Amino acid sequence: MKKISYLLIILFSFIGCSSTVKKDNEQQDKVSIMRFDRDLNDYIQNPATEKESALKSKYPALLPALGQITINQLAANDPAFFPDLREYFSHAALQKIYKDALKTFDNTTSYEEELTKANALIAENLSGASLPQLAMHVSGFKENVIILNNMISISTDKYLGSNYPAYQEFFAPYQRQQMTPKMVVRDYLKAWIMSDIIKSDNDDQETLLSAMVEEGKILYILSVLLPDYNANDLIGYTADQTKWCVENEKSVWQTMIKQSNIYTSDHMIITRYVNDAPYTSTLSLQSPGRVGAWVGWQIVFQYAKKTNASIQDIITLDPQEILKESKYNP
Repeated sequence: MKKISYLLIILFSFIGCSSTVKKDNEQQDKVSIMRFDRDLNDYIQNPATEKESALKSKYPALLPALGQITINQLAANDPAFFPDLREYFSHAALQKIYKDALKTFDNTTSYEEELTKANALIAENLSGASLPQLAMHVSGFKENVIILNNMISISTDKYLGSNYPAYQEFFAPYQRQQMTPKMVVRDYLKAWIMSDIIKSDNDDQETLLSAMVEEGKILYILSVLLPDYNANDLIGYTADQTKWCVENEKSVWQTMIKQSNIYTSDHMIITRYVNDAPYTSTLSLQSPGRVGAWVGWQIVFQYAKKTNASIQDIITLDPQEILKESKYNP
């Protein structure tokens, strides 16, 4: 089962690995975000052949990737590529969304500062690894994230605030609650962790335990890289949803054991526990979605607390070993 939405409210477009760069014994550079969104909008508003050439030169991989997502056209040299792209972004509603996205993310300094701090913690905890180049784009409510060779781009029109009017028709409340500017930094890091750091089990080997522990590893790493974020923001829960998980942790674990689900390889059951949803259907209507991810986080956290293991160790450890050594039994 390819994990493209287990932890996230977003749908990842895994066009490639972001190719972690390692900088041993070097000072980590300030993280900057490439403004592909601005450059493309400048072209859309005032098309010119020289601007097309500049976009192809500056964004040789990102431009065709966006074309694949928006107009199903990957070849930027195709004569129809730029006319089709202009037509796609010519709709009044999308122009309004694009304008609002540019306004919301007019100044990215605070995001770059957060990412720079996270990048320093990455180097400290992961043998000098470093974030790839980061960018922003507008997709028209398509994929939130584009992952390319040594680049990750976020679609800013999916982070305009949970009450953004245009979201009401397209997204459910459980999806909208994470569609806020605050989640941008978290989702850059999630995309990088999922593409470069956490390696998924093969489909045939996946069990609910391995899926939960994988989600737990991601959340644990995020908690280290974003120490000022609270638990709710890391997993994308409201305070009430987290409270439900804490109060029902024991019964959730007992349900998993009683129904013999811990080691199941049934993809339907795994999906119900760890995919984004209004609630976890294997439990109750009152539960939040992704309760399996939350349980996995508790298992990994308890293991790290008991063993004082490094992130590097946790990444490679077998899920069964983590469960055993954590002595998780709420």
